Amino acid sequence: MREVSGHEPHWKAALQRLDRLTPRESEVFSMMAEGLSNESMANRLHLTERTVRAHLSAIAEKLELHSRLSLCLASYVSRNTVANDNVCRCGRRAE
Repeated sequence: MREVSGHEPHWKAALQRLDRLTPRESEVFSMMAEGLSNESMANRLHLTERTVRAHLSAIAEKLELHSRLSLCLASYVSRNTVANDNVCRCGRRAE
């Protein structure tokens, strides 16, 4: 696996570029963490697979990632980081 600086994976820097995504691209990016196929994402979002592919291409370009695996890893970490940020000290999710 390629690394940027030190021992960080190359996709980790992409997490600093999430603000480049549109709301729909953010939604598709978040679904990547679930390991959904393009067809499953399209069905859930009521889009065509072609539109999902277009969103994925735009996301990859904006985040400067070049593989679906890198997108999935970044999405998984991003999604779980946000989820952990919403947990209060008592262990319950913030409302």
